[in-house]
Amino acid sequence: MTDQPSLTLELPALTDADLGAIRAFVTRGLESVDCGSATDAFVLAVDEVCANLAEHTSADGQTGPVCIRVRRTGLDAIIVVEDGGRPFHPASAPAPDLDTDWPDRRVGGLGWFFVRQMVDDINYETVTTPRGPINRLTLTKRGARRAPHIASD
Repeated sequence: MTDQPSLTLELPALTDADLGAIRAFVTRGLESVDCGSATDAFVLAVDEVCANLAEHTSADGQTGPVCIRVRRTGLDAIIVVEDGGRPFHPASAPAPDLDTDWPDRRVGGLGWFFVRQMVDDINYETVTTPRGPINRLTLTKRGARRAPHIASD
């Protein structure tokens, strides 16, 4: 099985205002690489990742460029989110205060736990590039595309 070409969305920085465009891109991207069965879970996971990323980068003022790639490898759907902010492991974000009313909670909030429920594999790494370090979060949903039916004789 060969890798499909990836679809890429690049943003100079990430703000809460970009979340709708990201959601639409991920939905279209997964459909275009024939990973429709992964769409709902992946859109929710990427929405949460990006909401937390927007909150993180606005808090420290480092809104490096953001790149989101959608691709399929074999039967698996893969989304890679890269940002040029300071190294930040998503699991280090505090859990939300679930005793507060939902309108009073900060954007994102269920973070790492929520994302882990939506995808099969998560890999976070800080990668050194010629332009400096980037954070790379890879989300994988296994079996997002059904195997082609093989007729038997």
